[in-house]
Amino acid sequence: MLELVRETGVTILVVTHDLGLAWNIADRIAVMYLGRIVEEGPAEELLSNPRHPYTRALLSVVPEVLELEQQILQGETPDPTRIPSGCRFHPRCPLVASGESARLGIEERCRTEDLALSEVAPAHLAACHALT
Repeated sequence: MLELVRETGVTILVVTHDLGLAWNIADRIAVMYLGRIVEEGPAEELLSNPRHPYTRALLSVVPEVLELEQQILQGETPDPTRIPSGCRFHPRCPLVASGESARLGIEERCRTEDLALSEVAPAHLAACHALT
């Protein structure tokens, strides 16, 4: 695939659950949770400096990422036919579970206000109330 990209300049969209693979082949990465992009940016920037709590949790179990403390998400993935209000990730978010979102004064917003992507670094977007 990479040879095809180099030789022809074609763009390839790869859908994977393997962030290690993405790290090796992607120029840009979009991380989705319950059908919504929660973080998007240049592969190296996003993978070396994840901003969204879901991306951080995913990367914490990738063996090549040594600096992140392993996070095991609590609870079950919500039923996609009953998407939670507010941030789709809030029922499993470590910031909400730990009380950090309450300490930051954003817990109610996490539970009730959906949030669009916003720039957190050049060309790096994330949707998290803790980053606004």
